[in-house]
Formats: sequence, C-alpha cells, structure tokens
Amino acid sequence: MNAIETSVDGWLPLTAPAKVNLMLAVHGRREDGFHELTSVIAAVGHGDRLKVRIGHGADTLECTGAELPQDASNLVLRAAKGFREATGCSEYFDFQLEKRIPVGAGLGGGSSDAVAALKGMNALLQCGLNAGQLRELAAGIGSDCPFFVEARPSLMQGRGERIEPLPEAASQCLAGQQIVLFKPPFGVSTAWAYSQLASRPQFFEKEAATRARLEEFLQTGHCGNLLHNVFEPIVGAKYLATSTLLKKLREDGFDCLMSGSGSACFALIEDPKQTAELKSACTDCWGESIFWVETSLAE
Repeated sequence: MNAIETSVDGWLPLTAPAKVNLMLAVHGRREDGFHELTSVIAAVGHGDRLKVRIGHGADTLECTGAELPQDASNLVLRAAKGFREATGCSEYFDFQLEKRIPVGAGLGGGSSDAVAALKGMNALLQCGLNAGQLRELAAGIGSDCPFFVEARPSLMQGRGERIEPLPEAASQCLAGQQIVLFKPPFGVSTAWAYSQLASRPQFFEKEAATRARLEEFLQTGHCGNLLHNVFEPIVGAKYLATSTLLKKLREDGFDCLMSGSGSACFALIEDPKQTAELKSACTDCWGESIFWVETSLAE
C-alpha cells in the first residue's frame, strides 16, 4: 500500500501486528527503575486495525472490540501528543481502532497501535521521519514500542529500546512458522508482573545463561531452543490454570510458552492436525470463552 493513499474521506488504513516473546529474560533492576532485559521478539500475522486522518481541535479515538481509556494513559493519544512535540506540527488527528489483540495479554497490542499511529501521522503529513527517528520517538511512549517500527524478528535489550534484527539465517528459520495464540478469559497487569518480579530476585537470569540459549538457537535454527519466559512461573503461581495447562501441553510434546507478562500463551505448530488437540486441551482447562487465533510468525 502506498503510505499516503487515503480513502475519499481522508482515512489512512494501517495494520498493528501482535508480537510474541520467544525468549524473555530479565537480569535485574536498573538505577532508572526499569528492568534490564534480553528478549527475542517476532511479529505475527494477526493484529489490530487502525485508521487515522487529520482532525480538528483535539485528538479523538473511537474503538471497537475493547474498552480503552481515553485519557493520557492511552498509547495512541500519547503517540499523537508526542508526534506534535517532536515535529512541531499543529494538526490534531482522528483515530478509529478495531481491537483484535486482547488487552492484558502480553502480545503488545497497545504498543503496536501507538507505533501504527506514529507511522500514519508521519505519512499523512509527509514529515519524512526515518526508522531511526521513529524508534526514538516510540521509545518515549513505551519500552517495547521501538520494535514495532519495523517489526522484524529481533533481539531486544536494555529496557526494550535497543533493537537489533536477527541474522538473516535466524530470521528465515522463524519466518512463516505456524503458531497458535491462546488466552484465558482474564488479563495480567504488566505493572503487577514486574512488581512481583522485583520482589523475587531469584527469577533474574544471568546474562551468560541467556547468551548460551540464544547461541544454541542461532546454531541450530530450532525455535524450541529459545523458549523461556521469566514471568511464566510468577504468573503461574497466581493463576494455576495457566501453569497447569502449559505443563500438560509440554508433556504432550508441544513447544509452548507464555508471551510477555501474560496472560496469552502460544504454541509452535509443526503439523496442522495438532491444532485440534491443542484447542481441546485449552478449552478443557480454561473453558469455551478463550481467545484463540491460528496464525504464523511474520515473513
């Protein structure tokens, strides 16, 4: 799509993909209050749909599919404010958001929406901000926002602002990998998860152990060698249905993991016939009202 092709009423349509953390290790708390982390992150083929156009007098947001705050905590509206401050533009914007990524899932929906908004505003006003400038702007909105500027399989470090695309061979191993996303009928607060982690330093991982896991993946190309999430035992201790389900799935031979700080999980699929068994196990444990999407890692 040409970035500045809009509809007759001025709307520019955009996509905001979900992400999964194939590996998420936290090494400790930094002096600035953030946590030092290492993660391997990839976008998936499922996401939110956002439209943006130039508005009048104030930023507006209409949302379907979820109840979202309309104050300064809303990342799309924060993106609009930050964009004006960074570029010096005076325009306001209207946004229409179709939420298809559940809230409180650890799939990066809010961050992805915010970056899609940045890209859309940049295109509409033809400001010419490049990827590096957009990443810098995105980092001021949220820790994992910079990833979504290009959304390539990447190594994420620092508090999330340092993004390094994976080597081509490793990216090709991930591209197109079939994956199922599944989430119970409850979310997990990221702030709560990090507060629990801060009080349990035994879950912090030495950087050497993280590097060893990453090197094994780079050498073998097998996604299963990456799977690790420091938050999984913390969330699983409170939400026993999550730890119980993932334990059963692993016993049944699935490569699976919780994404981010939860509550969504994912499983890598090698044979499409596995999905029926997987869904049956999920509904048996979590009930019929689960979020369920069959998709793939982005090419």
